[in-house]
Amino acid sequence: MRRYTHGVPAALVAAALAAVVAGCGSSGGSSTTSASAPASTAPSTAASTTASTTASTSATAAPSATAAGYRYAGTAADTARARTMGAAAAGGTATPPSGRSIGIIQLSGQSATSIAVADAAKQIGKTFGYKVNVCDPAFDAQKIPQCATSIVAQNPSVVFSVSTNPGPLGSAIQQAHSRGIPWFNVGSAATKSPLMNDYGIDGFALARVLDQYMFRAMAARNTGSSLKLFAITAPTVGVSSLNSETQLRADVRAAGNVTPIIHDLDLANATQDTLTTSRATLEQNPDLAGMWTLCDFCVPLMAQAVSAREGSNRHTIVAGMFSSPETIADIRRGTVDAVADYAWALPVWVGMDQVLQNWARRTPIAQGSAAFGGYGLPFMQPYLITRANALASGPAPIYGPDYESYFEAKWSKEFGVG
Repeated sequence: MRRYTHGVPAALVAAALAAVVAGCGSSGGSSTTSASAPASTAPSTAASTTASTTASTSATAAPSATAAGYRYAGTAADTARARTMGAAAAGGTATPPSGRSIGIIQLSGQSATSIAVADAAKQIGKTFGYKVNVCDPAFDAQKIPQCATSIVAQNPSVVFSVSTNPGPLGSAIQQAHSRGIPWFNVGSAATKSPLMNDYGIDGFALARVLDQYMFRAMAARNTGSSLKLFAITAPTVGVSSLNSETQLRADVRAAGNVTPIIHDLDLANATQDTLTTSRATLEQNPDLAGMWTLCDFCVPLMAQAVSAREGSNRHTIVAGMFSSPETIADIRRGTVDAVADYAWALPVWVGMDQVLQNWARRTPIAQGSAAFGGYGLPFMQPYLITRANALASGPAPIYGPDYESYFEAKWSKEFGVG
């Protein structure tokens, strides 16, 4: 399994939330635009919930792993099994569909999940010679429909949007549907719509994995009849975020000894809001036992606040959802305790396999998360990364099946690519 994303310094996050980040590049037939850029015209084209706690070593790392942001942390045997199963799942040989393009609408070009989605599309696009167009609304709700309009105006063959409900995408998603362009939501789940195929996670399982760990860790490091937990949530972001908060509240009730302090993130000022509220909560609650969040770039910011106040002998557990290379570095340093995660690029690979089979064989596209169960491997199962399995150095680890090797072997046998 190869790389997905590049690390993003926390200092860049604030800029990403204040303005649209525009970039461009033609390497691998891909381009990136901001939501405010004019639309260009392209030619028309026809599960287990826990992870292994044993750290992998370089001697057992999958031979396909490469350095840069993220890497697969399984063993060579895991990769060999994935390749074998991928080849076995291959259909008959077919001419690979040509002249296609992939449209990507990120949630933010500085979010690790959004970067992973774009990188996966670019890697697949390079394999098949497909152009990849990426638009970054930079967490600005007003720019999401602009991005959708820009991407659809380029006449993509398939669209992937990250953690966005159909409504904010405006009329563009309706135009795509009327033209028969498959549209997938990936990342966090979206509201149900006939206009979109939802491959996003619902948030419940990921929150359960994090809560089970956090409540145990808080109790081990703190005393008292009530364990105070500060949580930064973002229920307006999407279905998954709301579900994760719902699961947290349910787990708090079940625990009986956890007192939540819940704060809804100010998305327009997310970096400063995270730092300000974290510091204020620590000052007002010196006995705070834990900090919890579903905001990926908020985890290192919360850790910064805790470390500044408590130093190396901290008693406040810091953990969250959605890994980033910076969070993994903090886990290795001991300033973050854990992160609950998925292989976030996987839905792009599954979605592309579904459309490739549809284009080449007229096979119906599998709808919803049930699609992950059709490949013989436990795809999209959440896992926990702690210091025990974060690896000592190098790119951030990804656990679970080696899906890149699976699909590379499958497509090599079916389409002769790779």
